[in-house]
Amino acid sequence: MKVIPLSEAKAHLSRYGRLCQEESVIVTVKGVPAFQLVPLEEDDGLIDRLLEHNPQFRELLEDRLQGKFLSSKEALRRL
Repeated sequence: MKVIPLSEAKAHLSRYGRLCQEESVIVTVKGVPAFQLVPLEEDDGLIDRLLEHNPQFRELLEDRLQGKFLSSKEALRRL
């Protein structure tokens, strides 16, 4: 298990994103554990959660499924 301060997590997020695939990464805020970086699993329901809590994501996905394409810049602006 790796315990790191928030400033370290922010400075090296890609490193800890990879590391959390192999071991637990706990992030602290002012020395107190605040959250854990956890890898996404294929069956974790992320798409369902995004659809449930983000109407813009649902609209973007529906547009995409209907064959309407957006640039990544436009997609980011919409979200």
